[in-house]
Amino acid sequence: MSIFTKGVFLRKLKTYSFNDNFNAIFHYFCSVHKELIRYLYMKTLKAVIDKVDGFRFVIDLLDLKSGLGKRLLLAQSFMVSEIQLENQFANLTMAVDLVKDDQRYRHLQTLEIKLNHVKDIQNTLKRLSSSALLDDIELFEIKSFAIVCQEISTLNNSLKLSFLQLPDLQKVVDFLDPDRQNIPHFYIYSSYSEELLQLREEEKQMKLEDPTAAEILRLKVIELEDVIREKLSSQLFPFVSDLQRALETLGYLDVMIAKAQLAVKYGFARPIIQHKKTTFVGLFNPQVKSVLNLQQKEFQPIDIEIFANPCLITGVNMGGKTVLLKTIGLAQYLFQFGFFVPAVSASMAIVEQILMSIGDDQSELSGLSSFAAEMLNVDAIIRKSKVSKKILVLIDELARTTNPEEGKAIVNATLDILSEHHIPSLITTHYSGLVWEGRRLRVKGLQTEKLTHQLTAKNINDFMDYSLVENDSETINQQALRIARLLGVDLELLDKAAGYLKN
Repeated sequence: MSIFTKGVFLRKLKTYSFNDNFNAIFHYFCSVHKELIRYLYMKTLKAVIDKVDGFRFVIDLLDLKSGLGKRLLLAQSFMVSEIQLENQFANLTMAVDLVKDDQRYRHLQTLEIKLNHVKDIQNTLKRLSSSALLDDIELFEIKSFAIVCQEISTLNNSLKLSFLQLPDLQKVVDFLDPDRQNIPHFYIYSSYSEELLQLREEEKQMKLEDPTAAEILRLKVIELEDVIREKLSSQLFPFVSDLQRALETLGYLDVMIAKAQLAVKYGFARPIIQHKKTTFVGLFNPQVKSVLNLQQKEFQPIDIEIFANPCLITGVNMGGKTVLLKTIGLAQYLFQFGFFVPAVSASMAIVEQILMSIGDDQSELSGLSSFAAEMLNVDAIIRKSKVSKKILVLIDELARTTNPEEGKAIVNATLDILSEHHIPSLITTHYSGLVWEGRRLRVKGLQTEKLTHQLTAKNINDFMDYSLVENDSETINQQALRIARLLGVDLELLDKAAGYLKN
């Protein structure tokens, strides 16, 4: 957020004299404010759900019961506070224990049914807070919500969720349910007023005897009903904050139960917060794993440690390097949005921002080439690295779209700067001959000793080992031609290519 600092604003203002048009200064301030709003918006789950590979897939797995839960989930913030995250994970662990507890399963089912009945009454509460006269539909919404809230509060005696602290809304129910029926239904009951009861009885009798008199009585009934609505709106006004708190609490409960069910069903683990490094044991990509399961194949989980310095990852094409970076980025986002993560176990460092350059960044709209778009991404990463250490950098096949000599120079320079500023970062490459002296990992790749029959495009993944090993060599393990031969590619083509390699 450094471009929105006070210093930038003041420097910009110095370019104007006091005789300049005030509107110019005002419009500049508004543009800064607008960008600040956009920056803050980018910190919400809604802003990143379609920008992080696999994130939409995970969110779609959530079995949210209410529109309220969906709204609050999308508005959830990217958390950077250790205290806030620990609190989230403690509450989520409580919800996971509930989901796993067979003895409380019946109570959980009851809770889910009641959450299905929770409506998002945010707009009604906004009108109530502005002292508006509520209509029967709005009064019905508040009554129904308050009844469900009271029922869930009572149910929590069996659920034993300490984070579920609901305000007492019995008085709200009493105002809107004078006949003590405790059902989600509302109209202006006759029991609100003796006068109303009498007018309604007279109107009913006059409908047969004197329709004109009955119409006069009907207008009096309508007028008195409006008086009662006004009184009810005034009586409910002091409960706006309690109703709003209850709304947020039930939405939060819906989200936590859905997150817990996701974690239990798909084997997500509670991350332990660390400060020096991030460690994954059995990290997996939920979407890729799901696709492979449909093909009756297994996803190979990965173990990896990420330190406060860059790491270079090499390996053959199809070695899973891109999927690995995307999975790590996804796991970091899930972690800082308060989810458990797709791994057997994980200990993770908190970052303020996740910066990625993965895939083809060519922009047809701006006319940028793939290389130009990639370089702008890398430029943004480098600039951020110079002012903040609490970032995670993930770059796939850096400088892959330019010639090898310049490409290697760019990779070396990027590694140097990230190392100088101690930035946790993973960079994949196919380049050999890099002078980087830091940590290197290599994907094991094709395991030819396991080959039992002809290698094909359909079965090649069955013989790939995606695990990572330490690699001290500056030379990339070259398997491309070897794999091509096993796949039965034209021998003349491969022999000529091998000849060029020797030269």
